[in-house]
Amino acid sequence: MDGQPDNGDLMNDERYWQRLAAIVVVGTATAFLLLTLHPELILRDNTPTGGDMGAHVWGPAYLRDNLLTNFKLMGWSMDWYSGLPVYRFYMVVPALMILVLDVFLPYGIAMKIVAVAGILALPTCVWLFGRFARFAFPIPELLAIGATIFLYDESFTIYGGNIASTMAGEFSFSIALALTFIAFALVARALETGSGLVWPSVLLALAALSHGIVLLFVFGGVLLMVLLVARARSRMLGLQIIGFGILLSAFWVVPFVFNHAYMTDMKYEPRPSGVNDSFWDMFFPLHPFLDVLFMSGAVIGFAVLVRRGHRVGTWMGAMTIVLAISVFIARESLPVIGLLWNPRILPFFYLMRYLLFMVGIYEVAAFFVRAVHLQRMMQPARADSIIEPRVDPTVDSEELIGDPRPDEVAPVVVTAPDKTVTFHVAALAVVALVAVLAIGFRFQELPFGKVVADAQGVSYYAWGPFRTKAGNDGFVDGWARWNFTGYEGKSAYGEYYGIVQTMKRLGQDPSYGCGRALWENNSELNKYGTTMSLMLLPFWTDGCIGSMEGLFFEAAGTTPYHFISAAAMSKQSSNPVRELRYDNNDAARGVRYLRELGVRYYLGFTPEALAEASVTDGLVEIARSGPWVVYEVAGGDIVQPVLVQPVVAQVGGSDPRERWLEIGTSWLQNPGDWSSAVADDGPSEWQRVSVRIDETRREGQPGEPGRRVDVVVPGEAIEVVELPAVVVTNVSVVQEAVRFSVDQTGVPILVRVSYFPNWRVSGADGPFRVAPNMMMVVPTENDVHLHFDMSARDYASYAVTIFGVGALVVLRRRAARMAR
Repeated sequence: MDGQPDNGDLMNDERYWQRLAAIVVVGTATAFLLLTLHPELILRDNTPTGGDMGAHVWGPAYLRDNLLTNFKLMGWSMDWYSGLPVYRFYMVVPALMILVLDVFLPYGIAMKIVAVAGILALPTCVWLFGRFARFAFPIPELLAIGATIFLYDESFTIYGGNIASTMAGEFSFSIALALTFIAFALVARALETGSGLVWPSVLLALAALSHGIVLLFVFGGVLLMVLLVARARSRMLGLQIIGFGILLSAFWVVPFVFNHAYMTDMKYEPRPSGVNDSFWDMFFPLHPFLDVLFMSGAVIGFAVLVRRGHRVGTWMGAMTIVLAISVFIARESLPVIGLLWNPRILPFFYLMRYLLFMVGIYEVAAFFVRAVHLQRMMQPARADSIIEPRVDPTVDSEELIGDPRPDEVAPVVVTAPDKTVTFHVAALAVVALVAVLAIGFRFQELPFGKVVADAQGVSYYAWGPFRTKAGNDGFVDGWARWNFTGYEGKSAYGEYYGIVQTMKRLGQDPSYGCGRALWENNSELNKYGTTMSLMLLPFWTDGCIGSMEGLFFEAAGTTPYHFISAAAMSKQSSNPVRELRYDNNDAARGVRYLRELGVRYYLGFTPEALAEASVTDGLVEIARSGPWVVYEVAGGDIVQPVLVQPVVAQVGGSDPRERWLEIGTSWLQNPGDWSSAVADDGPSEWQRVSVRIDETRREGQPGEPGRRVDVVVPGEAIEVVELPAVVVTNVSVVQEAVRFSVDQTGVPILVRVSYFPNWRVSGADGPFRVAPNMMMVVPTENDVHLHFDMSARDYASYAVTIFGVGALVVLRRRAARMAR
């Protein structure tokens, strides 16, 4: 038909081959990843588990059932750690993505789809970045292959970004990383064209709101891009994009920044740590051959991009260097906020290095092609080989730049009309094939591959002349299988279901009722799908039975005191908060800790822990299920009058969070040093006391290995003021409120709910923070009501975001009118 190219024209159309190659490469990478993640299990209706993912199940469901129904994106929950703020310190966008799919799909399937979304999207997002940054074919496709190699990197399993980290539960990180490269793509295009404010700002904010650590990467990357890529006419646009990104994410970022002092610092030991660790191991974690290959290729790629004057390419290299330096700097954590574990920066460094490596190998291939062309040009030409000269960009990587700069001219080389596309497609096919074969060999899934044994009986996986030990099989596909068969697919599911149903029945029994449960911590619980499986007690029991331990470790100020309690009530606890003075398997001390945290039920299962619990006063056995024995804890009432007037500790010091940790742990673990409750503020009649470190019990100096949190004691004698007895009645504890009545006013009442500055009280003065991290009020009326509310700063942060959205809408409409 007229106007339609014939097949010959189509076969010689470079754009056709480029589009086809992009579809094949990106599509194959995505399909390969999807097969690794077991799509048949993703679509199975069950509850995902495995590592942190098995506990992440709770969060979006709580957001759906308790917060969104009250038109909130963040709030409070009693389900973990004697109460904690929800989605104030952890990211809400991935949870919202799950809930959108949950409208149409079962909850477990929705969660699994979102959990793998970042992995499947990253090659496409990186390809888009390459296209929008004006890398010419086949560089964007090669970048997509580099992103795929990064995803299959198994040298790290928790830092974030790759398949292994995502299967460990860091799916918010992988989503944020994919969104980051779309943001980089849109920002690069905006800086080149000098227009486009809305979508770069939106994607920048979405990436930041999907993971707090990726927030640093995306904002830092865009800022560096503005400095290195933007010309004078577009630099102001770049700053506007950053400004609107801040405005759009302010509703989450502002509360995070201003409330971080109430978080728990897990005191993760920065790397390198120990005699067998080094920065070399951190930056080069692979086989030496691969480390040399990837690093040398990245250096070549960076050098070429700088020499060619490719602005975004130069930014890529500079960003990689900045990330490497940041790993050093972040050993001391972040200024003011702290809490950053420096290895969490490494995934960004690895990914950028893989991308530069792909540019480098393309340049090496182009170098050899140039050498061949030059050699042929030196030979006498035959009459039948004379063809019309044309420009071939493959002989010099000028096409990497997009349009050559005015002062540069690409060289003229004698070549056939279709030589350019042939070279590009051939180079891309070779690289893609090598990548597929390498990944297939790593996972021992290649056609004609087989397991063989040598004369000594050692098993190897062999594919042609290549072989590796059979035990070197990649593990992320197996990890995905473990996660996505779900809790229901585990052989120990019956045992897990039994203890959950036992707790549910106790909660419904009027003789016992709802309450917090602390369960014995032990690695054996992984048989249920994850060692964190019982964190889902509130999920399975509709919030009736809370789990003292929850996934959001840093979000609760009570976290250290829970793990001190868990260590005392367990044969072998994980003790994740460093530098604490744990009392391992000591139920006599542990029972007091449980009372002070308002715990109602203790669940033990190892013979050692049960032997301790069975002879400890204050624990009464009330149920059994499989290996589990359930005890009721005496005296763990959430609302309780105090008998001695509290004192106010004058904290001071340069690190109030650390000093309060010292006060909380000292008061909890050394009650003989304190004759009353200790608050950080209170009425004027409460005695003020200084606090000093007990040097006789000091273990190590700050920053030293083996360091333990200091024991502090009152600096002067506490005047014991006995208080009249008060009767507390009508106690009601719900997710964001506590109500009770007293028969007389003016006497302090302890409320065993984690302190946070958003708590308000009516009918009493306070609430005041008391050790270890609870609340105390002084009733002024007989009926007292504590409730968790948004603060003025919270409302202001939402107002800033709403203003940002409104301003973008106005600017968008104005631009549309001007374009007409």
